[in-house]
Formats: sequence, structure tokens, C-alpha cells
Amino acid sequence: KESIIRKGYVTPTPIQDKAIPQVLRGVDVVGIANTGTGKTGAFLIPLINKSILSPRTARTMVIVPTRELALQIDMELKSLTRGLRIFSVCCVGGASIGKQISELKHPNEFIIGTPGRLKDLIERKMIKLNEFDTIVLDEADRMLDMGFVNDMRFIMAGMPAARQTLFFSATLSPEIERLIGEFLKTPV
Repeated sequence: KESIIRKGYVTPTPIQDKAIPQVLRGVDVVGIANTGTGKTGAFLIPLINKSILSPRTARTMVIVPTRELALQIDMELKSLTRGLRIFSVCCVGGASIGKQISELKHPNEFIIGTPGRLKDLIERKMIKLNEFDTIVLDEADRMLDMGFVNDMRFIMAGMPAARQTLFFSATLSPEIERLIGEFLKTPV
């Protein structure tokens, strides 16, 4: 709560107002909202709460289309978790994979990354998908446009069946609707 206040958040945005209670309930969520409407807070705030309530057991993977967005989300997470002993690794291409492998050897509640680098680290057995109970697909429409659908399917296929899936997109095309049907269970 102190971190939220320190960031100057007073009133939730519409996507936060609708998504946060559902994420806290543990159900699968589809959030359709434009970029810049507070989607990151809509999933980070309740997932940080989940990590506080289940230390060292609640683990979240956040998949995003670009290195820039992954770094931005990781910075937001770090600012919200300052002093809480909640840790993250940002796994993106164009950065040292050696450093990421080293960071993955330590306990992390959050792994944030791009589909290609995450797939590479999974294939190297540095990320064990069965250890995650939550997955966030952020800007799923952009990942689809950028050709990451097979990497997304590879990652989702390795996730435990008993998981919470959060799916955020700016648009709702027929292709996005198919992915929702493929990846989520009775989402709100």
C-alpha cells in the first residue's frame, strides 16, 4: 500500500478497477484496453499481493512482445516491491543471456520476458514452467502481429494445467479470440 501511495496512485483506472478484483479471486482474466490505460498496474498490483501472501511459492511469468516493454514492466515491479524481498528477472534478447542465466539461479517470484528469449531459456532448462502458477500475456495482439504465436503456444503448452492466466490486448480480433479460447479457462 505504501508503494502504491508513493507512486501517487489515488484512483484506479477503469481496467484496474475491473481487473484487480478478478485477479485477486484467482480466475483467468481477459483485459481489453488501449496502451497507456494502466494495464501493467492491473496485473502487477494483485500479483504482488499474491506473492506477499504466498512467499516463495507464488511465481509469475509475464510475456511481452518487446524488450522495451519487458524492461518497463520490470522497473515498475521493482518500484512497487521496494523493500518487500520480491525478486524478478528480465529475460530479453539483445541482452547478455549469461547474466540472465546467472540471475535465474536465484529465487525469483517474477520472470518478465519476450517469447523468443523465454523459449531459449526454457529449452536450456534454466526456466521450469511447472514452477509457475500464474502467466500474463501482455499486449498479446502485438505478439501475434510480430509472429510470436508459436513461441507463445510452446510456453503455454509447458505451463501447469492448474494456473491463472491473464491476457491483455488492445484489440479483440478473431485471432485473439481463438488464442483466448486456446489458453484460458472460462475467463472473466
